[in-house]
Amino acid sequence: MANIAANIQRLSVPERLLKGQDIITKSTNNPNVPGNTTALATFSAAQTAFNTTSAAVEANKQLAKQLMAARDAAEEAWVVAINGLAGVTESATEGVAEKILSAGFDVRGEPTPPAPVSQVKNVEVSFTGMPGHSNVKWKRETNSDAYVLQRSPEPITDSSWINVGTVTEAKYEGNGTIPGQKCWYRVAGVNRLGQGPWSEPALRPVM
Repeated sequence: MANIAANIQRLSVPERLLKGQDIITKSTNNPNVPGNTTALATFSAAQTAFNTTSAAVEANKQLAKQLMAARDAAEEAWVVAINGLAGVTESATEGVAEKILSAGFDVRGEPTPPAPVSQVKNVEVSFTGMPGHSNVKWKRETNSDAYVLQRSPEPITDSSWINVGTVTEAKYEGNGTIPGQKCWYRVAGVNRLGQGPWSEPALRPVM
């Protein structure tokens, strides 16, 4: 005895509607399925309701897209208009905070002055797999806009340090070391106030 497999679990809404209509067409007055009139009528009513609501959803999707596009255009015009009004208001009030606030606008706060750069911490140096190349990474320093790096052979002296680059991320990859020789790196943060203190030197492992 065979069992029915509706096979509707993976069907999309349009596919389910097509499947339902096919079943209604083939089940109506089918001599192989006696006594299905009531169940078929119930399913036909469900099919009609499903089809009607699905059509309404699709129509509203298109309407929603049109409304969203209209709203986006209106928002862009609103931004242009409010910026224009803000310019007129600032000029008319001569920048007096009380007058600006009385017109419903906010007053821009004073910019926060930059803080001095602290010492960079946790400098680590490793191989890249290419002779003479090094990976240098460190803990990001909160007040730094960029970082300067220097390299020194062994032994370290005041004049042995060589500038190797400036980066904005807390990492650096570069060439210039000699295989078999010790090499040290140090890093310092920089912002508008100037350069911060150098990190503790970090040794590149000897190959």
